[in-house]
Amino acid sequence: MNEILYIIPCHRMPERCFHFKGKPMNLCARCFAMLLGYMCTPVAVAIHLVLPFWVPIIMAIPLLIDGFTQRWGWRQSSNSIRFITGILFGIGQSILVSTIVWTIVQYVN
Repeated sequence: MNEILYIIPCHRMPERCFHFKGKPMNLCARCFAMLLGYMCTPVAVAIHLVLPFWVPIIMAIPLLIDGFTQRWGWRQSSNSIRFITGILFGIGQSILVSTIVWTIVQYVN
């Protein structure tokens, strides 16, 4: 199972990972949260969730702000913020996928 996680592009910096039993997880807090958010995709598609395209874009903005302001050295983020912005992004992407799927289905019918 751990080998599968290594195909995910993640920097895996130990100080940016949650620790379990004293060891850092194989993904950083942000990537882990994004994966949890992506797990909402089957549910979103199953319930025919269709929202305006701007909703997932709005949900991605906190991650972009957090990531870029940290990268530019303006501030230091925390794992809690990384997790929150990551899960918002992941759920937003799930909503985007569901919206695209059901828009195509509606168009084809």
